[in-house]
Amino acid sequence: MAPPLPASITRVSQHSGTRFAAVGGLSFVADAGSLYVLHGLLGIWLPLATTLAFGVAFVVNFGLNRLWAFGSSGAVGHQLTRYLLLVVTNLVLTVALVQSLTWLGLPYLISKAVTTVGLAVMNYFVSRRWIFT
Repeated sequence: MAPPLPASITRVSQHSGTRFAAVGGLSFVADAGSLYVLHGLLGIWLPLATTLAFGVAFVVNFGLNRLWAFGSSGAVGHQLTRYLLLVVTNLVLTVALVQSLTWLGLPYLISKAVTTVGLAVMNYFVSRRWIFT
């Protein structure tokens, strides 16, 4: 039998922020994996495959954040509406921030990475305090 994990590791692994980050990673894998299957293996037209893969990641992200990261039992419809607003806001902010940072001289991939990290932090707090309450 394996020895028990130290209390500090157990605490970190049970924190909603850690779980939120893990869900983000799983969502990326679901998105990229679905895209590979849909486009790479099944030959579905790339724009359609990308849209469908995004949908898979959306369901994975919403479901795991609701049930596991934040352990919410609130009204699903209310949370889903708020989550959709967050997704649309993220899209608008991502386009605006990546373009703005690129205009300021950052390479576009660095602009995307900086934007993604910043929005991830914001998304955690919005999810914790507004969506999955």
